[in-house]
Amino acid sequence: MRRLLGAAGIVLVLSGCGQGAADIRVKGEQDPADEQRAEAVLRGEERITSAIAVFVEEDLLVGVDVRPLSRFGKSKIEEQLKKKMEKEFPERTVTLSGDLKIYWETEKLDDLKDDKKKLHDKVETIKSLSKEET
Repeated sequence: MRRLLGAAGIVLVLSGCGQGAADIRVKGEQDPADEQRAEAVLRGEERITSAIAVFVEEDLLVGVDVRPLSRFGKSKIEEQLKKKMEKEFPERTVTLSGDLKIYWETEKLDDLKDDKKKLHDKVETIKSLSKEET
């Protein structure tokens, strides 16, 4: 009986640690090629669990959620991803953050796509939040 419970416990633990595909969402760009390029850069990074990239005029806002065991090197991951995005989109101002607050705020931008002024204000707020250090 103990062996059966032990084996069941191990199976449950291992199944919970399985790595699924990263949830990558790219919004706001009229050119599908740009969306595909951004998605390809983000999909190439195995240390993130999900990402949201939003194109707003000349800006590219990216919020990423880093895998739990990779959080120790989060700033290095952010720096590397930002360099890749800047190389891929040199004409855009790239703002990338692994902070969950930025991730959540970037996710909410889709609701404001009809109101340009509120959208621009929210983008500036997100940029200033990403520069803050806790």
